[in-house]
Amino acid sequence: MSDGKILFDPMKHAEWIPPHSREWYEQLFKETGEYRYPWKSQFEEPRAEIIFGHKIAANLNYGRLLDVGCGHGEFALQFALDAREIVGIDVVEGFIEKGNQHKSLGNINFMVTDGDGHLPFPNDYFDVAYTKKGPRDWYHEANRIVKPGGMILGLYHAGSHGGLRDRFPGLYSPMPQPEANDILSDLNLHGSGLTDIHVELFEEIEYLATPEDVLIKKCFGQNHKLKEIVWQECLQDVEVIFNKHATKQGLKVFNYYHLLTARAS
Repeated sequence: MSDGKILFDPMKHAEWIPPHSREWYEQLFKETGEYRYPWKSQFEEPRAEIIFGHKIAANLNYGRLLDVGCGHGEFALQFALDAREIVGIDVVEGFIEKGNQHKSLGNINFMVTDGDGHLPFPNDYFDVAYTKKGPRDWYHEANRIVKPGGMILGLYHAGSHGGLRDRFPGLYSPMPQPEANDILSDLNLHGSGLTDIHVELFEEIEYLATPEDVLIKKCFGQNHKLKEIVWQECLQDVEVIFNKHATKQGLKVFNYYHLLTARAS
């Protein structure tokens, strides 16, 4: 539970950029040049992204793979030796340039494309397609470009609880327990043509290392001006709460993820 004080809410500030919007991704590239979490933490296994990666690899069978919303391409590169061809698409040109600069094999290509629009690929081209915390309105196109019976996957963040929303009210807003039916409705899968649709909810345990990491996690992808305001308004109170509740491992946080799997028809 919280210590009673309502902290400054950066989401109500005029400088706040909605996470995962196009403007947010552009700002993230401007600030860091990559999609990588900047806060320090450690995790209990298993991690959601590792489980997601295993599911992709298990269905690949040296086929063609599409990453929708690939960022700077780091996640897709782990499949380079297991795929005939890998294509990564993202709307942020800077991410794509960086991905193409760092690719080491000729079977990988990153290209600027809006994952929520028409995808410039032939029918039944890919064997597996996925998005990791990326576009939500691409599943009709996924059914077109993935071969019948091919696997389509999505991993979406479903919120954080425990040491953040309970301990730091205002800074972190309360949210309902994530439900599988909510994500199915949100992804607009009705009429997509996909079959064998299944959603799993994963709980991931993370330990934030320092009080500053509480703020870094909240302000991921925001501009420097807003970060300065949040640090000024919140850091002293966050330090007190963090030091009261943290263990030797850090401050315990529960992260929730929805993992969607489906088959093309």
